[in-house]
Amino acid sequence: MLLYWPVKNLHNNGWTAAHGDRYREEGFVVLERVFGPEECREFVRHVDDLSAGKKQLDGFGQQENYGQRTFNQHLYDPVALQFLIDERLHRPLADCFEDEPEAIQTMHFFEGSEHPLHQDQYYLPDCMSAWIAMVDVDENNGPLVVQPGSHQGRLITRSDARHQLQPGETYVDQQHGRYFPLVREVFRENGHDELRVLVNQGDVVLFHGRLIHGGAPVRRPGTPRHALACHYIPYHSEHWDRDWPRISFDGTRRVHYRAR
Repeated sequence: MLLYWPVKNLHNNGWTAAHGDRYREEGFVVLERVFGPEECREFVRHVDDLSAGKKQLDGFGQQENYGQRTFNQHLYDPVALQFLIDERLHRPLADCFEDEPEAIQTMHFFEGSEHPLHQDQYYLPDCMSAWIAMVDVDENNGPLVVQPGSHQGRLITRSDARHQLQPGETYVDQQHGRYFPLVREVFRENGHDELRVLVNQGDVVLFHGRLIHGGAPVRRPGTPRHALACHYIPYHSEHWDRDWPRISFDGTRRVHYRAR
């Protein structure tokens, strides 16, 4: 059975103790109207112009897997970086982590991903996400779907899914043949219903990196659904295993990771 998140029940767009309690209990929380309509529209114009070739930016490229998207756009685009380390996100992230947050990844989605259920910490150790809706997101253009409370359950690891590719196997084969079925198994173990997260332009969904989530079906294919998924880890994380820069909210960058 599908449930629907009552967005109208979160009236305060500032960070409160109640938001923190909801995040710790459910594994996610919606912050309303963090970004203004014109900020969001300007970002959408920016990425649409890049996509159409009206603007040129070294490094810009798009991936076609799980919806049209960019990957780590903040590394070459100061506009994406500005959203990633916007001060309005600092306090909520710091409270969720109980540590200073460092930004490590962005993905901008031009449309609904319909991504199978997964956990971000399988890919990005110790992470959490701030998912910024640049347009209204509803059932037509593909909202997030989450399993509340699943962040307290089992985390599927790379060893569980036998992360190393077998002879003749592609990464897509590995994900669909081994990883995603294991996540569905944990979903059933948890015993909670899934929930679709319907949000408005400028809202931010904060969610734990162990939370089981994915992309709901898109009812109207081709309908834009611009969203910037921003990922962070705690400053004191020693589990980060990539040589990407860890970016503080003051713009400081450092490369600190544990080799695999």
